[in-house]
Amino acid sequence: MSFFIEEVISSEVIGVDEEVIPFPSREFKSIEVVVMCMERLSKNNAPYKDAGLETCWNFASDMSRASQGGSLERFIEFASNPSFSSMVNAKSWSVVSTGPLIEGTNTRGPMQTCRIRVAPAKGDERDFVWMLQRERRPPRQDCWLIHQCIQTDTALDD
Repeated sequence: MSFFIEEVISSEVIGVDEEVIPFPSREFKSIEVVVMCMERLSKNNAPYKDAGLETCWNFASDMSRASQGGSLERFIEFASNPSFSSMVNAKSWSVVSTGPLIEGTNTRGPMQTCRIRVAPAKGDERDFVWMLQRERRPPRQDCWLIHQCIQTDTALDD
């Protein structure tokens, strides 16, 4: 089913058209998920308000969603914090490094990290580590999902 952008904007169910907002797919690699999210976040309000944040929400793991309040609306509120908001409408960003693939176990799927550097619209550059995990359960089985995203200078010693 396909919708026009105007219908998506006026709909209560935002993001139902994968041609407008991306959804998890088994075809995406972990780094592609991060790049897709950062591209959308850097132009957060295209094609409609908070479309970039919605893209990140679509790729968030169930654990990540629960920790942010369990709804897109609560995630949008969370994203206004000083750390995360520096990625929203950033002047520029780049991939610094991609970590090794950590094999899955009996209780979790494979994991991988991606470190990015962001030049926010205001303030100094910041580094973030995106931690992704391949989902083991349907309906997003075998899709890379965002497990967490942390600003390194507040979480890691360089």
